[in-house]
Amino acid sequence: MINKLFAVYYGPQGITLLAHFQNLIALLTTLPNSGINVGLIRHLAQHEPDSASYRSYFWMGLSLNLLTFLGGIAAIILFPAFFLERFSQEIPVQPGITEFWIFLCLFVLLLLHLFWLSVLLAKQALRAYVYLSLLTSVISIGVTWWAVGRVELSSALVLFLTGQSISGLVGMAVVIFKGLVPRWQWGWSPDVVRNLGKFLVMALSTLVGAKLIDFVVRELAIQQFSMVETGLWQSVVKISDSYTMVYVSILGMVYYPKIAALLPQPQALQVYVKSIFYLLVPALAVGLLIFWWQRDFFIQLLFHREFLAARDLMNYQVLGDFLKMTAWVLSYIITVQARVKLYILTQLGSGLLYVTLVACLMPLLGIEGLPIAYAVRYGVFLVFHLYLFRSYFLKA
Repeated sequence: MINKLFAVYYGPQGITLLAHFQNLIALLTTLPNSGINVGLIRHLAQHEPDSASYRSYFWMGLSLNLLTFLGGIAAIILFPAFFLERFSQEIPVQPGITEFWIFLCLFVLLLLHLFWLSVLLAKQALRAYVYLSLLTSVISIGVTWWAVGRVELSSALVLFLTGQSISGLVGMAVVIFKGLVPRWQWGWSPDVVRNLGKFLVMALSTLVGAKLIDFVVRELAIQQFSMVETGLWQSVVKISDSYTMVYVSILGMVYYPKIAALLPQPQALQVYVKSIFYLLVPALAVGLLIFWWQRDFFIQLLFHREFLAARDLMNYQVLGDFLKMTAWVLSYIITVQARVKLYILTQLGSGLLYVTLVACLMPLLGIEGLPIAYAVRYGVFLVFHLYLFRSYFLKA
């Protein structure tokens, strides 16, 4: 819905800047959310809220969330031209110190919202998790609906962030009400830092190999083509992100906690992963084929008729999505096992391959080279994981 609103009122250029802004948010939240919070889900799930271990992980996790976030802010302040150049072109008046602090507070609230979600998920409070996520979506859509067409594009982006951040306060109330906030405890436990640090290091490779790479590739596309052409490609990517987000949510709520629980039982883990793999892959293939067949309908539903020019880009994008979503069933095993070196290798190697393919294919094939590079990247990614976990599928 948010993509639709930006597409209708601001066109392909608006979609390009929305994607860039969301990518900037991801750069600031990947280390806390995809690193520390993932580790918290694993470790908080093993302890009761009144235990010393739960208190240690909870407060250490919250502290590390804030520290890594401040590190991200420092990186943006040090390299403003790289991160903010595209936005500054759309802002007629440079923001002052008051606007900066407001912006910073919104990001902190968003960070807290993601932290509360991880606590709820760790304790399997799925109803509260779903309601809080739904509330965030409703508020974001409502605020954006009011803003688009009435304010400048830059202001609409800030209000979009506001809609996502409000749930940080609501989430705090929910977690406190459920008794999941332990009493204050200060102190750096080496074991806790080490355990959460593994996930933080893995998230760092995701930050560089995925989020930062996406930012760089979009910059390359804008320089090679235009904001409009890049916006058409980004509309395809955003449609992909829409159904991929649903898939990731299901894996995160159901699959990840289950394989984490089965870690001490290798044989049972293999049986479960194999069964899920054979169940999901055909379902993914059928679902994505239906989507591809009706891609014109979905482009107009989620964006606007002028974005139909991007329909041919959907071919390789859908293929890449199938390969990526299939590989994720196996790559989650690496995450839950906290195999740090292997995880870093796959993330950085995949990101480097993608940039190399984009640099080679974009001048030769034009804008179509971007989804082709994406599909090849995840084809290699899938083959690697199939080889790595081949014992899961070979008969004993």
